[in-house]
Amino acid sequence: MQNNINENGSSNQNLDEGSLTEENKKAEVEFEDEIEVEVSGDKLEAYLRFEPGNSAEKITAADIKAELEKEGIVYGIMENKLEKIAAERKTVKKEPVAEGREPVKGKDGKLIYHFEEKEKQAGKLREDGTIDFHNLDLINNVRRGEKIITKIEPESGEAGINVFGDEIAPPPLKEIKFPGTKNTVKKDNSIYAAKDGQIIRRGKKVEIKEVYTVRGDVDLSTGNINFVGSVKVSGNVKEGFEIRADGDVEIAGNVGAADIKAAGNVLIKKGFLGRNKGKIEADGDFTARFIENGRVSADNVEVYQAIMHSNIRAKNNIVVKGGKGLIVGGRLMAQHLIEADIIGSSLATKTEIIIGLEPELREELQNNSQELNSIDKNLEKIAKSTNILNKIKENGRKLPKDKLELFKKLKTTSARLSERKAELEKENKEIKERLRVSDNSTIKANKAIFPGVQLLSSKDKIIVSNKLGPAAFTEVNKELRQAAD
Repeated sequence: MQNNINENGSSNQNLDEGSLTEENKKAEVEFEDEIEVEVSGDKLEAYLRFEPGNSAEKITAADIKAELEKEGIVYGIMENKLEKIAAERKTVKKEPVAEGREPVKGKDGKLIYHFEEKEKQAGKLREDGTIDFHNLDLINNVRRGEKIITKIEPESGEAGINVFGDEIAPPPLKEIKFPGTKNTVKKDNSIYAAKDGQIIRRGKKVEIKEVYTVRGDVDLSTGNINFVGSVKVSGNVKEGFEIRADGDVEIAGNVGAADIKAAGNVLIKKGFLGRNKGKIEADGDFTARFIENGRVSADNVEVYQAIMHSNIRAKNNIVVKGGKGLIVGGRLMAQHLIEADIIGSSLATKTEIIIGLEPELREELQNNSQELNSIDKNLEKIAKSTNILNKIKENGRKLPKDKLELFKKLKTTSARLSERKAELEKENKEIKERLRVSDNSTIKANKAIFPGVQLLSSKDKIIVSNKLGPAAFTEVNKELRQAAD
């Protein structure tokens, strides 16, 4: 390559290179700082893109803020971020520079159920680790006036605000309504039971049932029944199970050696086979087809076929009519009437028939008398011991510490027993006043009464020695007498 020499002896090549450098400097373009604002879709954040320029004029935090305000962004601007971006002058692609405030959701309304929904289980765990297969605790009992549901009203939330300064309403709250209910009453924000019964929740409905129904047998599948209302059983009650009801009990089948207690009536459409273990107590009346080797206590006892080898107590009447109409074996006690077609058997089976004395009062009188007898014996023993200790003191001898303690205890016990004795004697006097036999108290055999039958009243006793045809006995002047035909 040939280099041109100018008139000063310089190379043309050097001249051209110098000229190009100057031209490049003149051709260099100045550009200012660039900013761009972006807002999120929910308008709760604003972002900044910053590209620093080479101009002598440098952007400031105030300039950035002004740009934000120009875009309408006025809330939640991060002043410290703007100052940092302006000071560091570094490229920023997407930096949050403003932040709104999200709305705060309130609390939805809700329902509080004040009862536990019970799940079916095979058995209940005892404290000793064994399983109780009888007491399954499956019934949700509720008493009248008991609170069962409370409604909690919604609590308002707090509004938010976006970066444009606009208010954001909080999310809508869930309204709550009481479920459909039956046998309940509403007061203020709560629902209460209007009746005693079983509380059942099915979906959105709550019902209190006054009758607990067992569709089948009372057995291991149901466990024992303890209910604040009436109980209906469509099957049998198996041996070893219990029913407790604050109302009536109705059983379509048989009752084995079970334990039933009702505040109302007990109806067994078939029979009660007690096996000398089962017992039934009713504050109302008891009705069954037959009773065999069972214990029954009720106001009135009505049986349609037979009472055999059983212990029956009635405050009013015991009547066996229909079928055999038989009473044989056992002990029956009623205040006013014991009636059957046949009493006893040709085998001279011992059968006790007692009238004219309220069973509970008679039993109470007997128990009180037994306790009085025991108290008298103890008081006699205490008196002997006290006399011995008194003689020691009278002889001028000092009682040892243990004998002195014994003396104090004997005096305290004697005072307590004497007080109890006075209470029992007063109770017995009141009981005897109440135990007045009605002139209408009757034992009645419509067809026959056999030897081996013992007839008892409050003051008299007859042991039947010969078979009698239709016969009736009443107490006259404290003596049992057979009524004239």
